[in-house]
Amino acid sequence: MNAPRDLSRLLRPKTIAVIGGGFFGSNVVRQSLKMGFAGTIWPVHPTKDLVEGLPAYRSIADLPGVPDATFIGVNRHLTIDMVRELSARGAGGAICFASGFLEAGADDADGARLQADLIAAAGDMPVIGPNCYGLINYADGALLWPDYAPPNG
Repeated sequence: MNAPRDLSRLLRPKTIAVIGGGFFGSNVVRQSLKMGFAGTIWPVHPTKDLVEGLPAYRSIADLPGVPDATFIGVNRHLTIDMVRELSARGAGGAICFASGFLEAGADDADGARLQADLIAAAGDMPVIGPNCYGLINYADGALLWPDYAPPNG
């Protein structure tokens, strides 16, 4: 039997990486800033210099530290690569926003293969998803959630 995974870094992060500076990634950064996240947010984008006013890093390898929690807002193929890199660095966990894995249908051979690749890439690192909107920790202002989510509805 496998030991339970420690989710504390993912659920109560001090550092958040946000991969993908498009609409969804930008919203994760914006909402965490709006909610007063006291930790550090590291946007990751290969070509943008800034995401929501924060300096962007070109890759996971360029981050100044290891993120506790990461929102991955890129396509399903790139997601697997990002999960592999995060796991290798010892990240606390990741949100897999992309769809098109096994949740797309049990008869989808491509989705099943990608799901197996995602699990292998994660290793011992917790991953929430795939095809998951994310999580919200209002107590710490950590919104790994790509939409506006006011605490009072």
